Amino acid sequence: MAAVPAKTNATPAPLRAPAYAGPPFPQPGLPTRQIVQARLTIKNGSPQDLVKAIEKTGLVRPNRVHRLPIEIGHMIRSTDKDEQFGEVDVGNAQQVALVAYRLAQHRFTPRSVAAPSRNPNRVYKLAIVGAGSTAAYYINTLGPAYDHSHTVVIGGNNPWMSARGHGISYINHTERQIAMPSENVTEHGGNESFVKRRAFAAASDQVIRSTTGRWIHSGNVTNIRMLANVYTITYGNGQTVRATEVIFAGGGGALRKPAELSDDSKAIRNGARIIDMNTFIRRKVRQRPRGRVVVWGSNAAIDAVAAAKRFGWTIVKWLYNADPAWLPGSRYKSKPYRLQEVQRDSSHSYKGRNDIKIEDCGRKLQVRDTVNNVVIAANIDYVVYGLGTDDLLTDGAPVMDASVLDGDRNLRPMLDDAGIFGDMPTPENDSNRAFLGWQNKAGTFKVVGLAAENYTTTTTTRDGKDVKNRINSKDDPRVLALKNWVSGDVATVGQLTYIRSAVRAVNNYVPPSIVDRVDYSHADRNQLRVHLQAKYPSLPEAYAQGFIALVHTVRSGYSARLPHGFTAQQTNFLDQQLAAKHLQAKRGKISTLGAWLHWMRNQLLRMMPNEGAEVSRGLAKLPRKQR
Repeated sequence: MAAVPAKTNATPAPLRAPAYAGPPFPQPGLPTRQIVQARLTIKNGSPQDLVKAIEKTGLVRPNRVHRLPIEIGHMIRSTDKDEQFGEVDVGNAQQVALVAYRLAQHRFTPRSVAAPSRNPNRVYKLAIVGAGSTAAYYINTLGPAYDHSHTVVIGGNNPWMSARGHGISYINHTERQIAMPSENVTEHGGNESFVKRRAFAAASDQVIRSTTGRWIHSGNVTNIRMLANVYTITYGNGQTVRATEVIFAGGGGALRKPAELSDDSKAIRNGARIIDMNTFIRRKVRQRPRGRVVVWGSNAAIDAVAAAKRFGWTIVKWLYNADPAWLPGSRYKSKPYRLQEVQRDSSHSYKGRNDIKIEDCGRKLQVRDTVNNVVIAANIDYVVYGLGTDDLLTDGAPVMDASVLDGDRNLRPMLDDAGIFGDMPTPENDSNRAFLGWQNKAGTFKVVGLAAENYTTTTTTRDGKDVKNRINSKDDPRVLALKNWVSGDVATVGQLTYIRSAVRAVNNYVPPSIVDRVDYSHADRNQLRVHLQAKYPSLPEAYAQGFIALVHTVRSGYSARLPHGFTAQQTNFLDQQLAAKHLQAKRGKISTLGAWLHWMRNQLLRMMPNEGAEVSRGLAKLPRKQR
């Protein structure tokens, strides 16, 4: 990325920008259908029971709750010719939340979906393994014109709905950071507007359920193999489905366990008290009486530390082999959490996992540092671990068959070859190619999302030893190339904001609303340029490129002070400047480029909040119980 040009007295560039040769111009969105056009069947309850269950989710605004019986009645009475919403079990929280979300949105898919074929010999055009947020992002960025009647999704429940628990009810990101790409959210929100886990899961489910031709509800994919350019995916109890292209968005594999759970020879009597962080947050954190816990894991387990602190558990020790990476916009360093105090008072660092041993202590547990042979925590109710996840594709019983690699030893990195996140790459400057995921030689098998972060490659050293490696989110220049185009609260490839930007680039997606608005905080080079060409066509090319460089330089250089992106004041300022400069260009009188960019940069810095100020302002807007 070129630096912001210095002040110059050179003659202004021509007033008309050359024709833009980037992504295809977005088409207007299709009209939406209303909720009365979806047929609903209720299981294990009455319509009144469903109304009460929906009201408890909190997804429908209070001023619309009184209309729920009417709208649900419309759905039940819809005919077979209308869109089929399907069956909802009143006792199933995920299904109820999905209905609630659809009622809250009051919109459905813009076109009907063809009834899926159950022909066992059918070969789908596209199979997506995984039914979480990454899968929803991928489907969403294929655009409204994509024919999903030939798409099959194989995946279970979204982990944000239930598996990860709701002791912490929110995700540490705002809508502008993680909403569906087609929504093109541009409004600023601080940490007072963090997205609720259930609502986010319901939104992802809505994309998958209302768009794809077939959704196989199975979280147990056991094998993917390729023969004659056709993939066979085995799932469940040996059932299979075939497709010519596969997107693997299966997330992380099994949670890595302490040796006391994974090695029978090291099992202990009270092993049931060793639980993973999701189980603790989902099932234990609210139980009374509160007890004493040891949390094992750094950033992977930080939500467990936060939940334990918030609900009054005694955190005896916080074990990790690397200091936690504090995101600048997180609530976790503020009341009621203040996890930096837990780190100060209770942390214990180690080098290798074998340095930590869990032992019985009467009916409870104790933790021993084996290097110094010292018990560092005793009389512990639970040891809660968050040690990362396995690679579904290659670890344990690997899902990916060698045939998928098409003769290669490993999958190949999928990189930004179009300069979407930087200058066009050259043989001399390859590090600008942002990391987007993995793919095989043919490009018909792609890995995206958390699964891409977890994928393990194998290389052989000079002495003949095989070494396993994963993508390095902290130092890899290919990862930094994309992270520099998003807001400050993004640390790894497996985070939702990174995933969304990567998937958007893979499909070269531009939302239809880009003609009216753009998210300066997360838009890539293509999106910014399309927006400028559509809304400010008289802006000279040099000014457009200078503006894009300025936006990128400021947001990447001051990410710690912009954890959720540009503030509302800064965004309004950028809009006003573009409108004014466009008007000047139309009139044939435009100020010097260098002077304009220099002045805008100074104004943006003047509006820049101090580090930590956004967190304080956001929390001040929330009652303590909602933090």
